Amino acid sequence: MLNRTISLLLLAALFTSCGFKSSQELGLRYPTTPAFDLPTNLQWQKVGTAKELINVKESLVVLSGGDNPISKSDWDDFKPRLPWQKNIERNLLIDKTVFLRSPDAPSSCQAAACKTEVEYKGYSWLKLANPMAVDYIPSKTDMLKPDEGHLVVKVIKKCQIVVFEEEIYQLSDERGNLYVMHATETGTPSLDVVLPKGFSIKKVRLEEPLVIVPFGEKEDCFFNIVGDHLGQGYHQYRYAGDYYPE
Repeated sequence: MLNRTISLLLLAALFTSCGFKSSQELGLRYPTTPAFDLPTNLQWQKVGTAKELINVKESLVVLSGGDNPISKSDWDDFKPRLPWQKNIERNLLIDKTVFLRSPDAPSSCQAAACKTEVEYKGYSWLKLANPMAVDYIPSKTDMLKPDEGHLVVKVIKKCQIVVFEEEIYQLSDERGNLYVMHATETGTPSLDVVLPKGFSIKKVRLEEPLVIVPFGEKEDCFFNIVGDHLGQGYHQYRYAGDYYPE
């Protein structure tokens, strides 16, 4: 529990002490259309336990991979030092995924060489995501554990495709924005969540797989990652407006 508390505090530092602002304060605005067409011949991966590190200073999330990835046994005892910290382990609901390229790689690049590799403590890691901004619905609240009736929106750059195959927990508002739950803290999704006015959540049986690609221009790969007061996380996959923020 202590290690998890420390992880939460450091993740908070990633979005606060490192100068994270709202999208409007930052002047960040992106089109809410898919950043690219779904590539063919993708090598899908089943979702397992992701071994991720956060660099608080550089606003960077890296994933174990490359020429010398850390083993599961070494990961359990691995103790990074600031500004590095283990990311929070989550119970994922995603069925399969593809990590296409690092956020700093050219948009034309989708091969293995497009996953930028860094070394830390003798192991190789791949640049996975860049957190960009934090927004709040309906108003500012605790960033990691929002108050009841509030949601936190973290805008990130991550060139990854995620797929849900059979059923989802769908969050929606009365304007047409849709979100799919991708992770929980407890391992069990809950519909007993206090949401902002106009929002609702329900379990939905899919008629076909829900495939979500990043949004924005080809160089962007934006995702909105939403969190509720129960620690449940969501990917936004449909937008009410042509741009975010509107």
